[in-house]
Amino acid sequence: MYAIDSSTTGLHSNRRTLIKRRWLPQLRNERGSSLLEVAFVVAIMLTLIVGAVDLGYAYQHYSVVLNASRESARLYSRLPCTGANRNALRSAIIDAAVTEGAGGRVAILGQNVEITPNPTSGCPTPGSTLEVRVRVLYESRFGDLLGIGDVPISASTSMMYYGSDTSQSGS
Repeated sequence: MYAIDSSTTGLHSNRRTLIKRRWLPQLRNERGSSLLEVAFVVAIMLTLIVGAVDLGYAYQHYSVVLNASRESARLYSRLPCTGANRNALRSAIIDAAVTEGAGGRVAILGQNVEITPNPTSGCPTPGSTLEVRVRVLYESRFGDLLGIGDVPISASTSMMYYGSDTSQSGS
């Protein structure tokens, strides 16, 4: 009986050894895992790069919108406002914002420029504060993939109203 038990035990151990020798090296093979790791790293890096580029474009839009509001507020603070030119003054302020946006390749529409106080309803007194707010929608290219869509960007500038720019007139 002792001989039968030892031969049976020997068969089981030989099978286990055979299975370990045959399959264990294939389980430890990491040839495909390196490719998978590289694919994950490349996907993450591309996501970060595209996100950074998209964020850079959004910041560029913000810079243009801020500059448009500054230019419009500067123009409003320096031009004289009279009863005869109030509509022309409002148009000049809006045109300054639209022109500044076109120079930076940002589409600023006239209805997205808010002027406080509105020169068509009355002229501000010299020394009072005026504000120009410009708003645009930034069409994020990468945000569409994440479900963000358009991002609203706005900037406002407040200045003191002078009424007329005597320093530039030469007198």
